[in-house]
Amino acid sequence: MTINNTTYGFIGLGQMGHGMAKNLRLKIPSTCKLFIYDVNIDAMKTFKQEFADADNVVIATSPKEIGQIADIVLTSVPKAQHVREVFLNPDTGLLAGGKKSPGPVSRLYLELSTIDAAVSSEIGQRVLDGGFGEFVDAPCSGGSMGAEKGILSFMVGCAEGLYPRVLSILSHMGKNDGIFHCGEAGTGLKTKLLNNYLSSITTVATAETINMGIRAGLDAHRLNEVLNASSGMSFNTKVNNPVPGLTPGNPASNGYKPGFAIEMCLGVLELAVKAGQELGVKMVVGGPTLEAYRIAAGLEKFKGKDAKVIYRWIAEDEGELAANGVH
Repeated sequence: MTINNTTYGFIGLGQMGHGMAKNLRLKIPSTCKLFIYDVNIDAMKTFKQEFADADNVVIATSPKEIGQIADIVLTSVPKAQHVREVFLNPDTGLLAGGKKSPGPVSRLYLELSTIDAAVSSEIGQRVLDGGFGEFVDAPCSGGSMGAEKGILSFMVGCAEGLYPRVLSILSHMGKNDGIFHCGEAGTGLKTKLLNNYLSSITTVATAETINMGIRAGLDAHRLNEVLNASSGMSFNTKVNNPVPGLTPGNPASNGYKPGFAIEMCLGVLELAVKAGQELGVKMVVGGPTLEAYRIAAGLEKFKGKDAKVIYRWIAEDEGELAANGVH
């Protein structure tokens, strides 16, 4: 295997996976084949059509086929049960083919989903014990916009000696200054859960703050400018604000079209709070934040919307106050 004839496999072409797979295909040598798989057949057909039905984009029939062919396998699916299915299904899973990792370079599995670190560790151990190759947890942050633009951040858990190889692959989908080696296997996911925990909290705090300002008669744009020039600034005030119109181009300013659906956000937040409880640490705002997302995610009108729609639940206004306060 050389850099020009490496075979890649990408499983999961959803909101995050599509952009990552697209940038991977655009940036690896054209001589390298990319095998793709998704449970949604139309998603695979659409992806292949985006590359003019090129021969170097191949639709696989199952994860098992990819596990038998690819030198580097990347997986991006919604939840832990999907990761289990992709890897461990006895008939169609990545490890079902029975083909061990070829030498001298081990097959590399990059698991990009945000799931429970314990599940990731279990699957990684199955990969290692079975001699199938190397397993890396590398969850990402940046939403579907970051995935499409190829500017994601990645939090990597793997052996130090393996990291340079991992970095060379992730750099096709992320920004170099946003790819971090967090430590041994499992540390990437633990770091990612904490990032999402904090982001969820600051999203709620931003929504509360600006809603309060609007109700007090303040101009929301000016208030947000002040926050971004002061100690209240965060990613959720400056880049991905939950209030429509304050950061044009983001989900809130696009009808809350999902980049990170509220159901997904809730699931990750539940994992983070569970981890904190297991560690026995004091969490002051985690519980109320989790309850807010549970309530909002349970409302029919918010189903499938981006997680920033939590602002709508907090403002209790269906947009009228935002329309009046955001000029």
